[in-house]
Amino acid sequence: MVGALTGVIGFSLASLSPKLWMMYPTYGLMSGFGHRMIYNSCMVAIVDYFVRRLSLAVGIMTSATAIGMLVMTQVTQGLLDTIGWQGTLQGFAGFYLLCGLCSLVFVPVDRSENNKGGIAADEKAEEKENSSLFGNRPFLVLLSSFMVVNISFFVPAVHIVSIIIHH
Repeated sequence: MVGALTGVIGFSLASLSPKLWMMYPTYGLMSGFGHRMIYNSCMVAIVDYFVRRLSLAVGIMTSATAIGMLVMTQVTQGLLDTIGWQGTLQGFAGFYLLCGLCSLVFVPVDRSENNKGGIAADEKAEEKENSSLFGNRPFLVLLSSFMVVNISFFVPAVHIVSIIIHH
């Protein structure tokens, strides 16, 4: 839900940006952070729900993201042609809002009854204490690195387009 909310705010603010530099923190950082949070949450949910055929489920999920990228290029172009760039960004904010609504129906799996070995109370308390995403240092490092890679990948392309338009 945090990722969806961050994405909605990022895309909504980006649609109101009158200058290109304002899209770096809104579209680049906020929406990128929201996208990563949603993607990583999906991976965590797959690990929770698919124990027996985990590799197949992860393979389908990662293939679906690649297929989704191909589909979204066509959706983006259609939205750009019909409602412009600001409306397109607001449409993406709507997609993120839909993701947030879908996350409301997520029911975590309780495996405590199915655990044959039994986990000690100290381990359960430690696991619960470390379950916060913002307390998970490796996750934050990974998230930060993805944001830097996304910015370094997309920023030159945006500037190339703006140079071509001005010439």
